Amino acid sequence: MIYAVIMAGGSGTRFWPRSRSNRPKQLLTISGEKTMIRATIDRVLPLIPYDRVMVVAGASHVGEIAKQVPCLTGDMIVAEPCARNTAPCIALAAYKLRKIDPDAVMVVLPADHLIAKEQEFLQNLMKGADAAVQGDYLLTFGIFPSRPETAYGYIKLGPRELRIDSTGVFTVAGFVEKPDAETAEKYVTSGDYVWNSGMFVWKVSQIIHALETHLPGPARAMEEIVPSLNTPEEADAVRHAYETVDSVSIDYGVMEKAQNVLCIPVDVGWNDIGSWVALEEVWGRDDRGNASTGDVLNLETSNCIVSSPHKVAALIGVEDLIVVDTPDALLICRKDRAQDVKTLQEALKARGYGHLL
Repeated sequence: MIYAVIMAGGSGTRFWPRSRSNRPKQLLTISGEKTMIRATIDRVLPLIPYDRVMVVAGASHVGEIAKQVPCLTGDMIVAEPCARNTAPCIALAAYKLRKIDPDAVMVVLPADHLIAKEQEFLQNLMKGADAAVQGDYLLTFGIFPSRPETAYGYIKLGPRELRIDSTGVFTVAGFVEKPDAETAEKYVTSGDYVWNSGMFVWKVSQIIHALETHLPGPARAMEEIVPSLNTPEEADAVRHAYETVDSVSIDYGVMEKAQNVLCIPVDVGWNDIGSWVALEEVWGRDDRGNASTGDVLNLETSNCIVSSPHKVAALIGVEDLIVVDTPDALLICRKDRAQDVKTLQEALKARGYGHLL
């Protein structure tokens, strides 16, 4: 059977001041009427029912997730005592699932991505699951690039390995970190690269084998606590395991090293909502390129992103700015510095504004 693992441990620091430590991006309503985690879970329900959906999140957010998605079963909301990146998160989920169903197929999805084409998304999940069981493969989904994007990692596609219906499944020739603008242009022009979506599918037995091979430390830590998983002792056991593992991403720790990685390129209207700039596509732009939500008045203003749900915001004669108003904080920055919003964390702490994080 297919299970979904929703990774909900992100801090969403690039979405300050709306995103805070007690309510990160995945718990917010960014687009539409649902919070991002609720939308992510609802998206897979036609294929994967609630009792096969697992959420892995920071311990301080478990209560809010249970409130937002009350149909989730208790054992399927997993608390991480501290952030250790995606590899320990996936390892913990994999060992829990193996105890439930050794033959499980595991779909791994971030909790804070936007998918506009949901039917195509589900179709591709099914194709990924089909491919995963045809061999000992680790499947990832690549996004056909619509522009030379420097904020995303890329996957270089190799030869086609499989065909599922009419969809090609390709070997992975390499993972590439976020490129500069010139390199990104070359990637897109070549047609050999796709954006790295951070979405995966594999047999639970295969990802555990890969973890044991390439990340034996985290694998061993999770293997040792298997008797406590899905029992009242789980929280203490997980806390002990996380004290012994390093922070490492699944891409760096496993996917870049494994030889059996395949990629399905897809067009599903994907947006990782990685910074405020991403909301231009979500909210839409006016005839001067402005994207806004709330009470906003733009006069001779162009290419700005404005969020002002609590008061009227008036912009006159400016361009290429991000303006975000909340009851206790205001952010103003140039659009080309959107990725730097995360650096405010230490500066705010140093000035005595840690309570705003």
